[in-house]
Amino acid sequence: MKNKMPPVTSVYFISLLKAYLRGTKTKQEVLQDLYGEINLQPLDPEDSGEDVTRLLLRTAANMHEDYYQEIVGALTQAKDSAPTREGVIHQLEALLAGHTTQAELLQWATWHNDPGEDNGISYFDDLAVDYFCTQLLPNPSEPLTSAHFTQILKIFRNPFRDQLKDKVALVLLFEKEKQRFLFYVGDYIQGHTAPEQLDVYLLNKFGMDHYSFPYMSSLADMMYDPSKLPALLNAAAQSSRQ
Repeated sequence: MKNKMPPVTSVYFISLLKAYLRGTKTKQEVLQDLYGEINLQPLDPEDSGEDVTRLLLRTAANMHEDYYQEIVGALTQAKDSAPTREGVIHQLEALLAGHTTQAELLQWATWHNDPGEDNGISYFDDLAVDYFCTQLLPNPSEPLTSAHFTQILKIFRNPFRDQLKDKVALVLLFEKEKQRFLFYVGDYIQGHTAPEQLDVYLLNKFGMDHYSFPYMSSLADMMYDPSKLPALLNAAAQSSRQ
């Protein structure tokens, strides 16, 4: 009886961990599953800030000594354990509904971030998700409010799912970025700067040049007519079709 395998296998922990890493389960949802499935005792207040991945690994290892290596091995080879757009949407919906906290959202979104190290590896298939997890959420230019998170959720829910336009909209979340857009792009459409000079702004703010910036055709249509620029800014900030 001592060596009898428990009813919950390592596959259960692997699936739960992947769901958390992708974002389709929040920290609280993971804990609820553990409480219900294996009668995990509520965390001590001192442990409540523990990373979910460590909690799951520790819990699994306590159940069976082989589980730790099985889980780590499976996740090392997994290609479906990165934050997803669906995961961002789920996490933001939970935040706005009061079912998770901003600290827990940050903890989820930045588990893969390694400050001071850039080895060229990307965990993301979606540029907008990448920007949200690696730049916007951990380093916002001003404190993020409920209104900001509501707008971010609207951008990620956009049915067109244009990664470039969605990233532009996330950059334009703050008023000061909108003013910079009007200034630099306004200079360009009035003929004061060349595309290569515009690139300095585009690359710095959006990581795009004038070849990849998704609104260049719109800018070409409004050259020397700056009165049309506010409408373009509004469309870009909403990630709407333009």
